[in-house]
Amino acid sequence: MGLQKMGLDVVTVSDQQAWELLPEPVSRVSQALPLWARMLATDLPKSTAALLQLDFAQRTASPVDPVLRAAMRWTAADANQCHYAKTVAENDALEAGISPQTLEELRSGDLTGWAVGDRSAISFARQMSLDSAGTSDAQFGELVRYFGERQAASMVLLMAYANFQDRMLRCLGIADRVEPAPLKPVEVRFDSESLQVHSPTSLDGASDVDDRGLEVEPVEVGADWLGVGYEVLQDRLQQQRERPTRLPIPDWETCASQLPEGLMPRPSEIVWYRIVFGYAPELAVPFEIYMRTSGAETRPHYDRILGGSLFWIVTRSVNCPYCMGHCEMNWEVAGMDSGQIAEHSRRLAEDWSSFSPQYQHAFAFGRKLSDTPWLVDKSDTKELRRQFGHKLALAICMQTSRYHYMVRISNGFQLTLENENVFYDYWNQVRPSARSADDLTVELPSDEEAWRLLPEAISGAGQPLPNWAKAVATQLPRTAAAMLSLDAVHRLNSPIDATLLAKQRWVIANANRCDYSKAVALSDLRAAGASEQAVEILVGDPLCWPESDQRPLEFARLLTLAAPTIPDSLFSELRAEYGDQQVAAMVLLAAYGNFQDRILHGLNCPVEETGPLPPLEIEFVPGALRQSAIMPEENGNDDYDPDGVPVVTVDEAWGAVSYDELQRRLDEQRSRTARLPIPSWEEVKAKLPAEMQANPTRIVWSLVNYGYAPELAIAWTTTTRTHWDECPGERILEESLFWVQTRAVECNYCMGHCEMLLDVAGLDQDSIAKRTRLLSGTDWSMFPPSQQRAFAFAKKLTSAPWEITAADYRELEDDYGPKQWMSLFWWLCRGLYMTRISDGFQLPLESQNVFQV
Repeated sequence: MGLQKMGLDVVTVSDQQAWELLPEPVSRVSQALPLWARMLATDLPKSTAALLQLDFAQRTASPVDPVLRAAMRWTAADANQCHYAKTVAENDALEAGISPQTLEELRSGDLTGWAVGDRSAISFARQMSLDSAGTSDAQFGELVRYFGERQAASMVLLMAYANFQDRMLRCLGIADRVEPAPLKPVEVRFDSESLQVHSPTSLDGASDVDDRGLEVEPVEVGADWLGVGYEVLQDRLQQQRERPTRLPIPDWETCASQLPEGLMPRPSEIVWYRIVFGYAPELAVPFEIYMRTSGAETRPHYDRILGGSLFWIVTRSVNCPYCMGHCEMNWEVAGMDSGQIAEHSRRLAEDWSSFSPQYQHAFAFGRKLSDTPWLVDKSDTKELRRQFGHKLALAICMQTSRYHYMVRISNGFQLTLENENVFYDYWNQVRPSARSADDLTVELPSDEEAWRLLPEAISGAGQPLPNWAKAVATQLPRTAAAMLSLDAVHRLNSPIDATLLAKQRWVIANANRCDYSKAVALSDLRAAGASEQAVEILVGDPLCWPESDQRPLEFARLLTLAAPTIPDSLFSELRAEYGDQQVAAMVLLAAYGNFQDRILHGLNCPVEETGPLPPLEIEFVPGALRQSAIMPEENGNDDYDPDGVPVVTVDEAWGAVSYDELQRRLDEQRSRTARLPIPSWEEVKAKLPAEMQANPTRIVWSLVNYGYAPELAIAWTTTTRTHWDECPGERILEESLFWVQTRAVECNYCMGHCEMLLDVAGLDQDSIAKRTRLLSGTDWSMFPPSQQRAFAFAKKLTSAPWEITAADYRELEDDYGPKQWMSLFWWLCRGLYMTRISDGFQLPLESQNVFQV
């Protein structure tokens, strides 16, 4: 029963079917759903639910008089030529008691019989829709004079919602339609478990872009676009920094007192939020919940580069310097440096020829939807689907429409652009601080001293050593030796082409903000024969990467920043292009890079004074490294202190995913199909050295690694077994730390393994459930203070390794002692290798405990 109104195969379902698709409501008045909700429910059920709540708030909760509110909404729809919204607004006006004569006056534009204040509000509505940047301080001042600050603010939010909704309706192909019968706002409420209420923690997601075999003509931007250059736009940003906001900016305490728990756990310096939460929280909160829910639901298909670029296009089209400045800030939080941001913005301001034709067409669609939404038709959205596929095309339409809410708020209030980047707190990240090579976490020995610490070498001894090896060797010399061999295997013996391998390693390091690894990767890239031009392209704008590099480099980036969001289709495409062995090696490279970058961040290792070192080929004496299986004894303390005192703060977002939900995800992972066929033990055994053949394994993780990338996997296993042999750890603590990491990166497979290994460590099922339930909450006070600090360190190292400081490391060193803490720190870095493997291959979680001997 699908109505294909926009070339996107958007299926219109019945009311009953739509309610079944939506999350279970906490309460609702049974009634018909609007056409747009029945169209969106199949693909975006959570976003639809949040949008229904937002629509209800705008049409019922605003302090603006219902008749005037409907008249302003009608005016916006008339300006945007959206017949559907005009009809809804007329119905709302009639419900509010408008007379037929007064309604006809609105339709005709003869408002001489209306109150002066109402005429000002209606004029403001039209101006906000057609040219929001052109609204004057005098116009806004009239609204405040006639209606007060709170109602004036609510009018701005109404116009923001109207311009978002009208464009969404146009994209769905129903702007010129009407409902079969007038519909009242849908009175429904969904709980916070169903929608995204807590603050977000990631800007990243996958992109479903697939341009192979497409014939797409480039876009001519026109003289009007080129007439405003990058320098002029930067001048406008500076002027906006000096612009006073049209309303007094409330303090954060005033805003926070009106917000639901968990929505904004940290005070915000974002002027946009101070204004909307301070003056119109009943309207701003439902939009914030919609924005977060929609972002989470479309993230697997809509990446930050495309999304941020489209938002920039919208800000340029409607002349919104405030939001344009926020685009730049969000790119910085996502990892772009000032040079990359300037280059990307400059290219967007120019003729777009340096972007792929696909992206050019997406940008052109964003311009058209901004400037002349009434001209967007089925041919536009059908072309989006042809170029980007159904899900990404729908995400582009919904998010680009939503950007018109953002810019209408900014221009309506003429918000003052902040001088500093105010989005680090919003994304629960800390601004990276400059790290000094003089502030070393571990005092580095000389090369000669380090060689005396390392096991005896048969060949390769005496070479200059990388700083990370010297740092680890101070406490774990055998482990450092195994790491040197592991590094050489990845850089010299991988089946991946040396040029592509170096590029992928740079992308991983760039995502982790690890300057050391970036320098080494570029050195390896040059050693592989790459030109300086190729180097410049790699470190420049990702949209300029060669087409042949786009997929493998995006895969490396996503596996570093948002591994669970990688679509199966991307893995399948890489597998078809490179084969099973190479794509497996790509997964293991990302795992190794995420392990090594955290070693480097935690130990604050500078690049060697002579520059990046080549991989070192060293052979150590037999017995120096361990290859045979090792299973540490049952040990560890499972005691709790019910009167314990919290010594760390766990943010509310951590507890937003309940223990029961985590268990449900484990069940889902058990039914997951791996992205590669799982080899049998007999197939794997022949590829292993004799010492590793003695113990058959049923662990899917091991079978896949050994089966497809044995040389790389054997080097990793040797490293971990050498570490266990050199410094046996406290099992219960180690697995608890690893559990925190799996929760931070949402790795269901490894979380399941934590539970199995806690079982092996001696805990029964009730004890495991108690421990992981406590770890999943926001109160860790029952754990010893040293463990609380270790859990917080694990969480930080996992989510933002670039924020780790020498003080963080030394605090835990004081708790556990130099050797034991170095071992625990190494274990934590190891955890990010394990999770990247599991999520890269999307391994099915075993139903039985595969660690029981």
